[in-house]
Amino acid sequence: MNHCSASQLAENASSSCARLILGSGASQGTFPSTWTWTAVLSLAALIISTYFSIDQVRKSKRAKQAKRFQADYELLNETVVLLDKLAGTTAQKEDLTKLGELLSRIKQAERRFPDLPLGTVVAHIDAYRKTPLPDDFQRKLTSRRILLDDLLDLSRQQGAATANALAAISTVQEEIDRRTS
Repeated sequence: MNHCSASQLAENASSSCARLILGSGASQGTFPSTWTWTAVLSLAALIISTYFSIDQVRKSKRAKQAKRFQADYELLNETVVLLDKLAGTTAQKEDLTKLGELLSRIKQAERRFPDLPLGTVVAHIDAYRKTPLPDDFQRKLTSRRILLDDLLDLSRQQGAATANALAAISTVQEEIDRRTS
């Protein structure tokens, strides 16, 4: 009968387990080269698939965010077109009705996305809306009830407010592009 100590049994068991895992012909002290290459390739495949999975999740989140911002981006484009049109003329009160509609929609967008700098756009458009020329300024000018300097000052204020509003809109659109690209 073979008398073995507990430590000898554990050594023999671990040796046979290692041979079973590594293959019957493998020695206990070394790993076969096929096993290490398989492990390296498996690890590389795991890392690559994890990277692409994370990348897909990130792209999906950006696409969802771009979809949320799309309507407001188009609203800002529409506002730019209107402001460019108004910049070519001296705006009167009757010309500002469409701008008022766009302004209320921009305020709604500001409530939806408080982290976007839409407040500056609203402030500059409000400043523009406060500088219209009187509806009958031509008649008042010919009858000399209004000074030409006052009209020129209002026109300059309109130009500055238009430029400021366009710059603010450009800033917001760049921020949206940065978040969705």
